[in-house]
Amino acid sequence: MPKIHPLDPVKSLWDVWRHEAYNFTPWLVEHIGLLSKALNMELEVVETEKTLQGAGRVDIYAKQANTGEIVLIENQLGGSDDSHCLRLLGYAAKAESNILVWIAGEFNSYHLSILKWLNEADTINVYAIKAQVYRVGEVLAVDFRTVAEPPQSQDTPPRSGAKSSNTLYAEFYRPLVARLHQSGIQRVGRGGWRGRWRSFQTGLPGAIYVTRAEDKKIQVFLSLDRSQERFKKLQENKEKINSKLPGTVLWTGERNWFRIIIESTDPFSLTAEQEWEVTRQWMAENLPRLRDALQPHMDQLREDEEAMSGAQE
Repeated sequence: MPKIHPLDPVKSLWDVWRHEAYNFTPWLVEHIGLLSKALNMELEVVETEKTLQGAGRVDIYAKQANTGEIVLIENQLGGSDDSHCLRLLGYAAKAESNILVWIAGEFNSYHLSILKWLNEADTINVYAIKAQVYRVGEVLAVDFRTVAEPPQSQDTPPRSGAKSSNTLYAEFYRPLVARLHQSGIQRVGRGGWRGRWRSFQTGLPGAIYVTRAEDKKIQVFLSLDRSQERFKKLQENKEKINSKLPGTVLWTGERNWFRIIIESTDPFSLTAEQEWEVTRQWMAENLPRLRDALQPHMDQLREDEEAMSGAQE
């Protein structure tokens, strides 16, 4: 009978790899298949220690083999810390990537809550991978375990070759954004909403036009961030604004956000690509209507606020 050894956890990853960049990253590049298996996606390494404009340097710049999506991988041998978390947030805000992966020896609840928030925002897919090394006799074995992931990964693991939701949304929105651009509606750049949402400029800081597409919500709306005073001023012209818009207009808000919404009753399915054009057409017609009804009032708000700011100076 062969000798059976117990799994003896190695206390620290530093006991195996002495340096993140010089030891762990090259090892991970050679064994990228182990990470691919943990993530359930086929990864191809493109470059290591790659500098990203405005976002710092990422340990591994990879892509998903079947879809071409960029995957940014941040390595850490110790427990999760604020420095690595800040880098990850920088990638989320600045980098042209839909998938972020953070590998560490351990994750604390604070950092996991940040990753959960990023995933729930549905603008980017973030994975936290806990690395654990075991000693089995004279041999070392590594285990990658996913401790945070996007909601869609938990519900329906991606099939090999299947497009992610972010890729599908990008394909859905690309022709719509081009169409709206021709109507003079400019998309918000980096920092704007992604995933099921797209955001567009109003000319007023803290205010954006938004499109939303998901199973039971097809909407175009104005979003005012933390601005109850602006919302009240628009409500003074509510009847006039509503008269220029089709159907029922929803005026809704809470302490930190306020919206003026037009909603479609048609269904939408992200996977029914042959039906996308119906939703695109509805948005292409109704976002300009919303803009035309609201923009004179938005311009007046901007002028009033600029005048007030100038008077205070």
